[in-house]
Amino acid sequence: MKIILIFCTMMLYLNMTAKATLGNVILKNVSQFEISESILEMSNTAKITIPKTYSKLDQKAILDQFQVGSRVTIDAGYYREGWEDIKREFTGYIREIESDIPLVVYCDDETYTLRQNCLVNSYREATLKQVLSFIIPKTIAFECPDVSLGRFQIDKESSFQVLQRIKNDYGLYSRLQAGVLKVNLRDIVSGVDIKDVHTYVVNPVTSAGSLVKKSELKFKRKEDYKLQVKVTSILTSGKKTTVEVGNKGDESSVLQFTYPGNYTEKQLTDLATGIYNKRCYDGYTGTITGFGLPRTHAGDVLAIEDKIETGRNGKYLIEKVEVTYNESSGFSRKNTLSYKV
Repeated sequence: MKIILIFCTMMLYLNMTAKATLGNVILKNVSQFEISESILEMSNTAKITIPKTYSKLDQKAILDQFQVGSRVTIDAGYYREGWEDIKREFTGYIREIESDIPLVVYCDDETYTLRQNCLVNSYREATLKQVLSFIIPKTIAFECPDVSLGRFQIDKESSFQVLQRIKNDYGLYSRLQAGVLKVNLRDIVSGVDIKDVHTYVVNPVTSAGSLVKKSELKFKRKEDYKLQVKVTSILTSGKKTTVEVGNKGDESSVLQFTYPGNYTEKQLTDLATGIYNKRCYDGYTGTITGFGLPRTHAGDVLAIEDKIETGRNGKYLIEKVEVTYNESSGFSRKNTLSYKV
């Protein structure tokens, strides 16, 4: 455990600590872990590095005490005398064990169970709800829009593979949150449940209160973006209608979305325009890294306060968070911003 300085009003020194549970093994002083969260991905992942001092535990080889498929939790936080903030950072299962020294354990979140089955079925005319009812275990609730997928076949695929194919073929993105699988029809980041708002200060007058380790943000104007949005509607007959909004040209990046169902050209244009306006804005883009606190997560909102350019203050959806814990370099959260909210 190392002592790390968090810049806050009182400039307090706090001790950081982490604990990992792998099967029946409890590692009270974890030296290193990484967690990746993204609203663009269905699952969160974790990587735990176990030092050689843990080669044996209770006179038994540690590799004999957990295995692929064992349940995993990671708790981390800070403490000082009379106060602590230590909470669960990750829950999942072991996917892979790299048995060199140091021992490295790779983990998937609750979606691990969706990768373990092998399914077969076929539909002449399937709805999304019908397919999800078949592939999702009864222990997991789901929410989805009322759309038709047309002819649909499942040929020796896991639930996870089917959901990935639904994303790629129909633009229906899945995200497992708090035990509920949510499948979104709209923009890839719409439908995200925004739970918490956190604040980072950039360009602070003093270091107190900024909570920022490193900022790689860039301020852009709406006219600086070179973006084209393509939206396609696919009828059950296979007929396609496509509209394009935004900048055309070799320098433009292209976002493509597919919407199953009968949409008029105007409806598609409205959808494409909404996505374009959401992605092209006056504001910050890029990444900003803070300490272990506040506990930012993918899907939360980050309020950026600029003490020099106050007109640049704004709130942003967090698209991705990379949590790193290392006894030598500290406890950090690298946040990738999505659009303004």
